[in-house]
Amino acid sequence: MKSMLKYSAVLLLLMLAFSSCRKEPNYPDEPKIEFRRVEQYHFERNRLKTDSLVLVIHYEDGDGNLGLLSDTASSDWQPPFDRGSVYHNNFVTKLYIRVPDEMNPGQFKFMEYQFPVAGFDYSGRFTRLSADDREEPLEGEIKYSFKIDADLFLPGDVIKFDIFIYDRTRPIPNKSNVITTDEITLFQD
Repeated sequence: MKSMLKYSAVLLLLMLAFSSCRKEPNYPDEPKIEFRRVEQYHFERNRLKTDSLVLVIHYEDGDGNLGLLSDTASSDWQPPFDRGSVYHNNFVTKLYIRVPDEMNPGQFKFMEYQFPVAGFDYSGRFTRLSADDREEPLEGEIKYSFKIDADLFLPGDVIKFDIFIYDRTRPIPNKSNVITTDEITLFQD
């Protein structure tokens, strides 16, 4: 009986040792993203309806170089991430709005939204996801938030976004795949 307990204890220790060894995931260096959800909050300020949207995406990246620092003195504001560069924003959105389909009465289609101010959109920057520059696989969620006011859209307008992200690879950042959000109905209580 004593030897059986001794072997059981050794076997248990071996099982624990092997189960605690977790293999690092093997992701490609180009970020991969998946749409998770849209969190939507409605409020009114000075009689102007506003929706606060949080776009939630899941990411995987093999070398962990996602995100940009907000400190303008950092290298994350130098080329290719400088102001005016196509890589300045690392969370890139394209907005679509649902409109009637003239070719098919009673049907709707999505068209890219044309902002009244050239160069404006809901793209932006998300901060670094790793505290250091060590190359390591990362995975998790990015929650990207912004506000939409009723001065651009009407209550009941239906929108959706295409989204992709860039990493910090130099001289040309790696681009993720493009994902599409669910449809979002604006300013509905």
